[in-house]
Amino acid sequence: MLKFLGALLILSVGVFAAFVSVQYEKKRLSVVDGWIDLILYIRGQIDCYLMPIGDILSGGDRALFEACMSPSNAADLPAILDASGIYLDGDGKRLIENFVREIGSGYREEQLKRCDFFISSLRSEREKIAAALPMRVRLCATLCICIALATAILLW
Repeated sequence: MLKFLGALLILSVGVFAAFVSVQYEKKRLSVVDGWIDLILYIRGQIDCYLMPIGDILSGGDRALFEACMSPSNAADLPAILDASGIYLDGDGKRLIENFVREIGSGYREEQLKRCDFFISSLRSEREKIAAALPMRVRLCATLCICIALATAILLW
């Protein structure tokens, strides 16, 4: 009886790990969407008002920052990047790091061109992540459940 309960507990942990892994993979896509929205907002503020980055961020909507997994009304872009860094990898993280480093310096037209470049680059990166999402979700769920099943069988 105890073996059965132990095996059931291990399998339930495997199912929970699969659920958490699937949610993480989906959150990766939504964080990239959040950064695209944030850069679009920053671009609009630079285009219309030519405000400094600190003023732009202080006037931003709470949902913009929450989509990037950052506390609401974050003080600066590096803090937002640090908060969402766990969900970013590869080219997406490199692009956002470059954006954070480059924005705020230069003239208005130059900043608008940089924003347009990073928006288009992040959109292509988002398409790659979205295309790979079903495969990654199946892989994460299958691995977690199979590892839990194998562990339960080995400990039986």
